Amino acid sequence: MEAIIEQACQLRRHNADIIGQRLSRGERLSAEVLYGILHAQTLAGWWLLVDRRIQHVRGSRGLTPEQVVARFVSWIRPYREDDAVPANAATSVRVLGLHSEHGLALAHFDRALALIRQDAARTFLAQVKTLVPASPAEQAPRSSAGQEAKA
Repeated sequence: MEAIIEQACQLRRHNADIIGQRLSRGERLSAEVLYGILHAQTLAGWWLLVDRRIQHVRGSRGLTPEQVVARFVSWIRPYREDDAVPANAATSVRVLGLHSEHGLALAHFDRALALIRQDAARTFLAQVKTLVPASPAEQAPRSSAGQEAKA
């Protein structure tokens, strides 16, 4: 798991460096660059939360690392199929009742962020499957949704 966490953090740092370099040179940021940093930030953030939670419960009679991962899997899994922002929601200013390009841009950006979370969730869940043993992480945790969000 340490290797996955380190890889996620390195990717986040790499993407942040790219953005920093481009901004310092006054270059335009492409959608690809923004997608990369937001995806990497989301993924690394989730793995760092897993790591912090494992460190917090280590040595106590609390959860095992596998149980911690399983809780995060159950918390992140819904993002994989998140349809909170419908695909056609950001189609036009009139449909959304917006009165400016700013509002339309925000609607598109909200949709883009939802898609980035979906992709990051798929990546996270695929990485969890590579952990040994992977089966406990795939089991449903025994806690409520409220407790998962606090983890």
